[in-house]
Formats: sequence, C-alpha cells, structure tokens
Amino acid sequence: MEIGLKHGLWGEEKEIKFYLPDNWNISFLEMNGDKKHVLNENEIKNAVSSIMPLIKEKLTETCEICVVFDDLSRPTKTHKIIPYIIELLDRFHIKEEQVRFLCGVGTHAALDNNAFRKKLGEEALERFSVYNHNPYENCEYIGKTRLGTPVIINKEYLSCNVRIGIGSFTPHAFCGFGGGYKIIMPAISHIDSIEYHHGKLLQSYRESCFSLGKYKNNPLMNDIIESGIIAGLDIKIDCLINTRADITDIYAGQPDDLYNYMLSVAPIHYSTNIPYKADIVFANSLSKANEAVISLSVAESLLKDNSGDIVLLCDVPEGQIVHYLFGRFGKTTWGRLPFGIRKKPDKVRNVFIYSRYKDKANEFWFGIEKNIYWSKDLEEIIKIIEKEYKAKTPDVLILPDATIQNPINM
Repeated sequence: MEIGLKHGLWGEEKEIKFYLPDNWNISFLEMNGDKKHVLNENEIKNAVSSIMPLIKEKLTETCEICVVFDDLSRPTKTHKIIPYIIELLDRFHIKEEQVRFLCGVGTHAALDNNAFRKKLGEEALERFSVYNHNPYENCEYIGKTRLGTPVIINKEYLSCNVRIGIGSFTPHAFCGFGGGYKIIMPAISHIDSIEYHHGKLLQSYRESCFSLGKYKNNPLMNDIIESGIIAGLDIKIDCLINTRADITDIYAGQPDDLYNYMLSVAPIHYSTNIPYKADIVFANSLSKANEAVISLSVAESLLKDNSGDIVLLCDVPEGQIVHYLFGRFGKTTWGRLPFGIRKKPDKVRNVFIYSRYKDKANEFWFGIEKNIYWSKDLEEIIKIIEKEYKAKTPDVLILPDATIQNPINM
C-alpha cells in the first residue's frame, strides 16, 4: 500500500511517499476537518475585510497599530491574511511608520528575517518594521488575574491603540486550544508571567487541564482569556486548518466572541475517529513539526497495551523548538521549568524517528538515547519493523498530522 504525507511546512515542502506491506491491516486516519472546503483568496479576503467596521474609527492619521502574529511553531499561513490587512490600512491612508508587526514568540527562539518572510510574505518585510517579542525585557506590568498570574506585557504592543492578533485555533496539551488570547499569554508576555502560568498554575490544576483539547472548566485556558482581556486586544483573526495545513475556516472579529464560535466548531473539526488500538503507529508532524513531542504523545495513546512501535516522521532541518522555559541548554543546564528527559511508557517498544536532521541536544523531548532509533532512511525503518512482524498481520494507524489531531472513540 502506498502512503503519501505532506511534510516540511516552512521549508522544503514535499510529499513523503512510502510503501507498507499489503498484508498489514492499515487505517489512514483523516480528521473531521479534512472533509471541509479549503478557503480560496476571495473567501479569506472577505473574512479579513469584516473587521473594518470594528476598527475604522480608530484608523486615523495619529493612530499606532500593532499586528501580533505567531511564530513558525504554529501552522498559521499568515502570508495569506496579511495582504488584506495591508489593503485595509492603505484604504485609510495609514502611513507605514504607524504600523509595526510583532512576532509573539513567547519563550521560543526569536525569528530572523528569512523566517519572517516565510511567515508574513515579502510585502510586509519590505514596507513595515517587524520585531520579535523579548520575554525578558521591555515589558510592563498592567494587572493580575484572579488566579494570580501577573499580566506583564510587551511595551511596544501597549504603546499602540489599534491591536490586531493573527493565529490558528488548534488543540493544546494543557490550555485546551491554542489561538485566541494565547497571542497575548504567553506570546507577548514576560517570562515571569509565563513561568507562573505554565508552572504554578499547571501544577495546581493539572488534573483539570492536562489532555489535548481539554477546554471545559479548564483553569489555565480561563486564565489566558482573563490575561488577554486585561491586555486589551481589539481584533483577533484565527484559522482552523486541515491535516495539510490549509485554511478551512476563519474567525475575524472581537476576541471575546471568538471562543463562543471556535469552541462550537473546533472540537469536532479536529476530532479523529480511532477504529482500533494499534501495533504500529505512523505519526506525521506537519503543523507543529518543531514540537513533534505532541505527535509522540498522541501516538503513544493509540498503541495496544501489550507494547507496540511508533514511527515519528519529523524530517525538518530546523529541528525541535528552542524553548527558554522548558528546554535544555547543556548537559545539566535547563530553563526555569525543565521538561526533563521523557520517560518511555511500558507499552511502547520502539520509537523510530525518521529525519535527515538529527537533533541530539533536543532528544530529551522524545526520551533517552537507548530508547530511540534515528534514521535518515524511512524504508530502512519499515524493513526493521517488518522483520518484527514477520508472519503476522499487525494493526497499523497512520496520522497525517498528529500534532493537531484529537483522537476520539478509543
């Protein structure tokens, strides 16, 4: 059976093709949102244009505008949205020096000019100033949430009176869903704010929030919303995407109304029906390829209890995300909230990682070295597994983008 998986969203975009034995019981697991129509340019333009009545009175010759966007750890094709925001600003004769774009990196590494161009497109970089958020400096305290999170926000953002955020609404491991006000917390918040939220609050409310897409009565998600309200975002544009990272839905409007809409559609959109537990899971990492640990976690949950194998597809030259809060910066040196070396569940026999770009320093996300098999050759991995299941008919699941798919009916 031939399998094709889209890969390399922000670089060498390609289709990974491989063959699996015909005697294997194989299910290719699309999610509900894959059945939707992909939005065309006119549909994206119409959605973005709908924000005009909400901000037109603010678009004056003295206004200052900040457009916050997410980094390359998120699948938002911001370059498909930005032209229509620029068109709107031009219509109101907004000068280029009145506008700045701000990358909400949170505690991730800063982007360079090349990365900005991938995310925003050429016109934004040629005409406007594009900055990275710095989580360590140039932030201002403006309040505190009911759960005690200090709201300390980027000063450049706070200096503006027109504030627009752009992102994608996708399942998150402990905040319910990314998108929404996450473009404020943690995206343009101070490290102290993020440490409190991702540290003390997560430990205090772990049972209430820790599970992919768990949004009901989620204290961490509610705390993010409260932080965002305090920070005063005017407009939020959020996308739903499919497992090829194409935009299928856009919300553009007041951020307070976004959650009512998105939480009525997103849980169903990302739901992926699981027909059976597997002996082997092929987990592709597309939308959040540099956070491929998400794919690993999802794949682990789909294995049978009597041990199985995971093939993680993560063939991206950028490797895994530099994370100043959770990450590793030496043999014994970590960020403020060290993730630690991942422990292998008993039901996982082998973890194979297909990548031509081994990322040894960030291997801790996946486990200890002896439990992981890296290979630049996917065919080699398949041959190894095939020997393990010789004369057997293994149950196999294939996830086209395990970084956003939310398994149900397990």
